[in-house]
Amino acid sequence: MEDIIKQTRDNVEAFLREDMEHQNKSIDYLLVNPETKETITLASDGGEEIIQFAPYTTKENGYENGYMNVPEWDFNFDSYLFEELQKGYEVGYMSDECHYGVWQTIDEWYPEEFDNIDGVQKYLKYCKDNGITKEYLDNKIGLNTKDVMQYYENLEIGDTMEYLEYIAEVDGLNPENNKEHIVNFYENKQDYIDGERIESVSLKMENLKQNIRDYIEENYNLEEKDMRDERAYFTFVLGYDVLQDMFRNSTAPECDLVYDFCDYEAGRFLESKEYRNPKHSGYEMLVEWVDKNKGQILEDFKEMTGGEIEIYNGNMRIIEKGYRNKEPVALVEKTIGNEKEYIVAFFYTTKQDKLEWAYGYYYDNDKVKAQKDFQKVVSGDNLADTFNKKESRNDYEK
Repeated sequence: MEDIIKQTRDNVEAFLREDMEHQNKSIDYLLVNPETKETITLASDGGEEIIQFAPYTTKENGYENGYMNVPEWDFNFDSYLFEELQKGYEVGYMSDECHYGVWQTIDEWYPEEFDNIDGVQKYLKYCKDNGITKEYLDNKIGLNTKDVMQYYENLEIGDTMEYLEYIAEVDGLNPENNKEHIVNFYENKQDYIDGERIESVSLKMENLKQNIRDYIEENYNLEEKDMRDERAYFTFVLGYDVLQDMFRNSTAPECDLVYDFCDYEAGRFLESKEYRNPKHSGYEMLVEWVDKNKGQILEDFKEMTGGEIEIYNGNMRIIEKGYRNKEPVALVEKTIGNEKEYIVAFFYTTKQDKLEWAYGYYYDNDKVKAQKDFQKVVSGDNLADTFNKKESRNDYEK
């Protein structure tokens, strides 16, 4: 086939040199059909004038000198190049300038505006096999070429790709079918690193990336995976944010127990009407759900772990404890319906399920301010000059 390419190229170049009308033209590309040995050659002046030499551009068909003029308005790479490649032709030669033009066209229009996607893929394989890269074209043309090899759908042995968080790894040829690759699938990057694959399957090597995407979509329960990811997220938020104070004051703070409990509550939240509320973020609705179900959550925790959460007066709990000059101080959370009130309580005492204090500073629902002031107190500071306090002896009922 190399002889056919060379002979055809020599013949066309000689014609262009000798014909006064076409001396300003050069070959853009040459295609060859490996089955029929027929060739298609396109030449142009790099601008408006294009001519094509092909099996159907012969004198018998009314075209002089074996070529036809291609109107500029009619020419596009999809019809004149990619369609022929899809029919069975292969690239025998292409100039660097033409490669650059093809790459620019692919970057701008792929894939929506192409009818011959397989032809595009065949061209990209030619580029991969022949070292036509962005770096090569940048060096030859002197321009910043858009890298279209990202659209190449084939993969080589040892290559990996990620799709919907799954990792696919090309392991080798199928010994029973040399047109297929063995592909290993992993649920995520960490499983890939650990070598914990889901399965290995044989897929056609042509357009392998798309074959992998199709396989993942058809064989893995993506809705279930999304739900697992959601559950994992809410488990984390419960453990490290929304319920953190509760665990800090429990008698069963072990990490494994806390994780199992938060995972259980996350599952309950995913079944709630709050989770299905589309008007607010998942985090906002989780906080609202926890506030509405605090009593049940406490009962769940007690049943699951055997641990106790200290609740006083039926609606108060101590978030943090400390001392100022040997005076016991506590940051108290008081629940009133769906509302929270925070109190820095001095000289507090606990007796069975009762919580009392000598005097306190009240913060309504401003937990951040309450926590900052509590830290000031245990550091030895006095809040009297920085806070308009409300004080009362045995004020736990307010």
